Amino acid sequence: MNQDRILLMDQEKCIQLQAERVTFYLQGEMIEAFNEARNEVYYLFFYKSHYLTACKAKKLRRNSYIERAFKEGLVFDSPHPIINKLLSTDFPYKRTTFKSFLKKLEKLYSKHERALILTFFESFYPKKDLFHEISSIFYEYRRNGQMFLAYRIVRILHDFAPNHSLVKELMSSLVFNKYTELYNQVSEQLVEKDPIFAEKLLYAQRNETETFHQLVHCYEKDSRLLSLIALYSDKLKETPSNDTYKPFVKLLHQTFDEHETTAILEKLSLQVPAYLPIQQELFTSYLKAHKMKKVFYLVNQKEFHLNKSESRTFGSILDDLDFEDEFIHPEMLRALMNTVVKFFPDRVEDFLYKSVVTLLDTHELSYLKEWLAPFKEKYSHLQLFEKIDTMLTLNDDLDQMQTLGELYVEFKQLDKAIECFCWEMELKPNDPKPLQWLAKIYQDKGMDHEAEAFRQLCINLQKRA
Repeated sequence: MNQDRILLMDQEKCIQLQAERVTFYLQGEMIEAFNEARNEVYYLFFYKSHYLTACKAKKLRRNSYIERAFKEGLVFDSPHPIINKLLSTDFPYKRTTFKSFLKKLEKLYSKHERALILTFFESFYPKKDLFHEISSIFYEYRRNGQMFLAYRIVRILHDFAPNHSLVKELMSSLVFNKYTELYNQVSEQLVEKDPIFAEKLLYAQRNETETFHQLVHCYEKDSRLLSLIALYSDKLKETPSNDTYKPFVKLLHQTFDEHETTAILEKLSLQVPAYLPIQQELFTSYLKAHKMKKVFYLVNQKEFHLNKSESRTFGSILDDLDFEDEFIHPEMLRALMNTVVKFFPDRVEDFLYKSVVTLLDTHELSYLKEWLAPFKEKYSHLQLFEKIDTMLTLNDDLDQMQTLGELYVEFKQLDKAIECFCWEMELKPNDPKPLQWLAKIYQDKGMDHEAEAFRQLCINLQKRA
């Protein structure tokens, strides 16, 4: 599956859909997807990350499960790795009839799970049919004398149709009074006896530390890794902390590959830009992948601490990096150098040299002197600064074109060096040095014909001498 695209089999037709967003809400996950060709909206339903069915939207009921799911759930917009991961299971996707769907539920899920799942669909199937199916489970339990199991169904019906006369009657029935106390708060007993309802209470109170950890335990127990990732992500957006971040990142690496993990952290970093550990994780990831533009961007934004391994990686990348090929903005390059000199103080001149070579391609010497000024204050002993000052001094001195040209060669500015040596050749027609330099430069540029021409001029000049 690529870029959240979906193929849905609807009877004999194959429909192409583009996922727009997903929500994680209680035990369910729902993907909203569009068929652009027909201007249609579909919803794909999952229960604990297992595909159920798909429905074409016509009109969503107000305060329906699907509406609450996207309003109160943990929502991720496409494209997002978590959507692709959810779509990677139970393929291919088929849209089934209501009758076939009921048979699927009966085969795969417990009675209470079936009752809960049916409440997902009030915007797509007749509510009276759904109510009938759920209430029939209640009556089956009651006939068998399984009153607490029956009451668990009553609780599901109360969330589904609280104003229905039967539901009102059952909720006030003396037969069930002895169970109501259990449902007033989350307890270990409630979690054990009615995990569906307990999860509802835990989810509603997930911002509280204790209930958040209880909900985490609930998801871990069911191996609902995507729901757990969504929960951690939501918690980090609200109140970022190491207690949440560390297990979250560990879970990401267990569930997604390096590229997907980075993509998730990038999206999260936009929502909590001030939380440095996410930026640090991205920085490390970009280093490993040699994504230097992104490294430079982060360096320009944040203060990072590199361990020995990261420092070695960073240093080796910088050694091999062609700054010119990376099209680095001068201010970003300066920010990068500010970071580099902290980690590699003994290699300041090497890295500043590479910066100068890059900047001289598009900037004047006067700009370069200004750009280097903050570094010169700290590292005034470096010969690099002396050479730049010398070049500025010689720039308009026609008697010093030979020296200026040689300095330009040292900084790999071959075209500027050619200009200098051409001036020198005209001003000193009997001096072989500028001819020798021009022959060498053109050879280095791969311009063999020109190089040979200047070599021959040099030979002829030396013969006449």
